[in-house]
Amino acid sequence: MAADLVHGNKVTVVDDWTLGNIITGCDALVTASPDLILSITVADCLPVYFSDRIKKVVGLAHAGWRGVENKISQAVVKALVQNYNSNQSDIEVFIGPYIGVCHFEVQKDVLGKFSLWPDFAVKRAGKTFIDLAGIVKRQLLDVGIVNIDISSECAYCLKDKYFSFRRDNPGEDNLEVMAAYIGLK
Repeated sequence: MAADLVHGNKVTVVDDWTLGNIITGCDALVTASPDLILSITVADCLPVYFSDRIKKVVGLAHAGWRGVENKISQAVVKALVQNYNSNQSDIEVFIGPYIGVCHFEVQKDVLGKFSLWPDFAVKRAGKTFIDLAGIVKRQLLDVGIVNIDISSECAYCLKDKYFSFRRDNPGEDNLEVMAAYIGLK
């Protein structure tokens, strides 16, 4: 089951195959079905994994800067609480490798969209960089999620290990992505 990404904050509940293999118009999926594997692709964006072992539900979000701006991680928490009666204290979150603050340079137009989180903007050598994972963590803490683990690996820095759209600058014919998966036993 894969999300057909739109760089937004829509979450789709998927508990059977009736929606098909590709779920259109969303950037996050949640399920309680052990028969399904959820997947997204990323190419610098944050893969955000959600698990509630008590209610036996999982979720997966593609958090690009637009999704972070629109609080997609909070939307996933809301979907888990509303659809599966999850308790925030039982939800665990892991943010996988992504483009770190060391390389996520933004211009004024994008910087302006993050004015609510000025502590996550870093100025260096006349350039501005945004800590997307820091913002996602803050957003999760704001809705009561405390079990948060964040990868220390920057996709841009680790060329031998990860693809980075900004670093590799692919053309349309050779776009690469990384896949993120989650499922239940």
